This record gives sequence, C-alpha cells and structure tokens, in this order.
Amino acid sequence: MRARLKGVLAVAAVAATVAGASGCSSSDGAKGRGRPADGPLVEQDNTSHPEQKVQLKNAQYVKIAGLPDAAAAKRLDQALRSPLDWAVQWAGATLLKEQRAECGGRSSVIQTNVRMGLRGEVVSVANAIQMVPCYDGEGGLPTVPVTVDLKAGKVLEPEDLFTSKTLGEDGLKKLFDRLSGPKDDWTDCELEVPQRKDFSPGKRDGDPIESPAPAGVLFTPQGMELIWSTTGTDCNNFTFTAPYSKVKDLIKPEIYPRLLAAAGAK
Repeated sequence: MRARLKGVLAVAAVAATVAGASGCSSSDGAKGRGRPADGPLVEQDNTSHPEQKVQLKNAQYVKIAGLPDAAAAKRLDQALRSPLDWAVQWAGATLLKEQRAECGGRSSVIQTNVRMGLRGEVVSVANAIQMVPCYDGEGGLPTVPVTVDLKAGKVLEPEDLFTSKTLGEDGLKKLFDRLSGPKDDWTDCELEVPQRKDFSPGKRDGDPIESPAPAGVLFTPQGMELIWSTTGTDCNNFTFTAPYSKVKDLIKPEIYPRLLAAAGAK
C-alpha cells in the first residue's frame, strides 16, 4: 500500500541558518583563503522559479569540487542535485489550476536537507525534501539517496552495487531480512518486501512526471541504509539499517572494499 498524496504537500520546513538570499552559496568547508576543499561540498540555493511557483529557501544539494574531468564533474553534479531539481519540476507539474489561483502571487517554498554518508572515492548522500505549499493541503515529499563513483565518474545504480542474485526476488527478501528497523510499522502499513521495480524511478499515483525510486540506498561510515520514501501522507517514510559485515555477500565483490575504504575516509 502506498499513501496517496492529497493533492498538495504541507510539511513544516526547518529553517536553516545560512547567509544568502537569492542564489547559491557554499556551506561546507574551505581550505586556504576561502578556496573550497576538494571533494563533496554542500551548497545552498535560494533561487526563485516563478513558472513552477516555487521559491527555494536554503535548499541544500551536493557538488563535487576538484574533479579534473570536467565532463564527469558535470554528470555527477547533475545527479547529486537531481532530487532538488525534481522537486521543483514536480511542484509545477502537479499544481492544479485552482491551486495556482489560490496561491495568487505567493510561491510554494521548497527546502532540501542533505545528510552526508560516504565522502571518499564513493560519495553517498541522502536528500530530505520538504515543501510548504502556497495552497491548503497536506502530505510529504521523499528522502532521496544518491551514490556516485568519483573514479568512474558515474552514478552507482542498484545493479552496480548489488549482485544479480541480490536483485532477484529471493535475494531482496534475504537483504530485507538482514536489515534492522521499524518492521512492525512496515507490516501494519501492509507493505511488502521491496521488489526490483521499487529501485527504479517511475510515474506513480497518476502524476504527470516520474518520481524518484521508492527504495533507495545510502552508504554511511557505519553501514548500509535502505530508505523507503515516497510522496504521501502516511506509511511513506521508513529507514532500515545493517552494518557492512551483515550484507557483504549481497554487495558486488568489486565495490565492497571501495565502500569500506570510503567509510574510513575522513
């Protein structure tokens, strides 16, 4: 069961105490005379998107500094920012005519809060999206994880991370069984073990554009997190965890030591 979004989204956005009112600014680390440190940096965006009737407010996203391959850096930056870009497009695409009229001259406010996982050669982040609509309603937007490989200059998709057996029906059940988390609440929501299709974006609930995959993976220094998160008002946010040692045989052998190396990176 997936909760149906009641036409609008209303969650209290947590105000971030940062400088800047109308643009993008860096908020993570510097070395030397204000020169950004190499690696993943958290940036903030306060731009207005009048066509979608959206105002970004201290909206965080991650970009990679110091990558020598400009084309790869651009690809990775687009992927890491994609949850925020999706939220802006989604807000505009799902805005009904009567809701637009209700908003008048006001815009919905979108904010994303980034949680950094791995920061090494493999970078993994979770993007929690919040929206305060300019119209009356309730609901929530998802938390979207993104994992990228700086060496290969690519996004790491489920098939890059897990063995083919793991992504089969029996393998995903084995993976889910090894995770810890609110499984009683999961069962109460009549949710089942995630399937392979749940790890891919798709159109849901009649929306005109695709939404991020309901199931996403975040890698942290402590281990792996399976984040189930969708638009909706109920049963739409769950996080399950496992230490690396518990899921070692389910992860591709060529990526497992690289995850451990990134987990130990400062």
